[in-house]
Amino acid sequence: MSKKEKEKKWKGSYTVEAALVVSITFLVLASLVIGTFYLHDRAVFQCMVCEIASAGSSYATENERENAVSSLKMQVSASRFLGSKNLSGSASAGEKEIAASWTASFPVFGFAMQYLAGNELSIETSWTSKIIEPVDTIRLIRGAGELITEGDD
Repeated sequence: MSKKEKEKKWKGSYTVEAALVVSITFLVLASLVIGTFYLHDRAVFQCMVCEIASAGSSYATENERENAVSSLKMQVSASRFLGSKNLSGSASAGEKEIAASWTASFPVFGFAMQYLAGNELSIETSWTSKIIEPVDTIRLIRGAGELITEGDD
């Protein structure tokens, strides 16, 4: 084999090698970007649900709690998310606790994901927050203080 034939052989192998490396690098980078978008949406969902559940826990009346929860529910929009679709959720303010839960689907494209997750990943979050009644707590502490000191200040 001559020197020119050897050089042509090596040049062709570099082309094949570069095609493999570039395609694998592209797939890895695309997977990282999609994974980052998914994690962002999960974090935003969790933050949103915690905020809704804890919004009304410091209000004194049940009506004020329901107003705070419903106003935050109305602020939920798809513009806060990078790829999630089919947003649905509920929030309720009861006498003892406030509960919020939301679900969504995150579309993921690709041949492998069709078999692994059906081309979409689901996001489900829920949170409950107990309602704190500061007036009752203060009364209990003062009552315990009066029992300990026997009414002396």
